[in-house]
Amino acid sequence: MTERPFQQLLADISEVESRYIAAREGQQYDFNNDIVPFVGQIDAHLTQTEQATQQFIAQRERIETLLKTLSVSCHDARTSKKQFYDQLKTIKHDIMTIMQ
Repeated sequence: MTERPFQQLLADISEVESRYIAAREGQQYDFNNDIVPFVGQIDAHLTQTEQATQQFIAQRERIETLLKTLSVSCHDARTSKKQFYDQLKTIKHDIMTIMQ
C-alpha cells in the first residue's frame, strides 16, 4: 500500500539530485517555467504519500520538510554540498525504512 507513493518520492529525489548537480555546473532555472511546476509536482506526490499512510507520521513529516527544502535549494549552486547530501541521505534512509 505505501510502496508506490514512496517509489515516486525516490524518483523525485533522484531528479532533485540531478537538478542540484546541473545547478552546480551552471544550469540556470527559470522560476516560473522550471521551479514552480517542479515544486508543484513534489507537493502532489507528498500529498499522495500523506493520503496513503498515517502510520509513519514523524518520518513522513521529516521527509516532507526536507524534500520541500531540497526541491528549491537543488536549483541554487550556492547550496552547501555537505548539507544538501546530508539531507538527501536522511530522506532516502527514512523512505527505505518505511518501505521495509
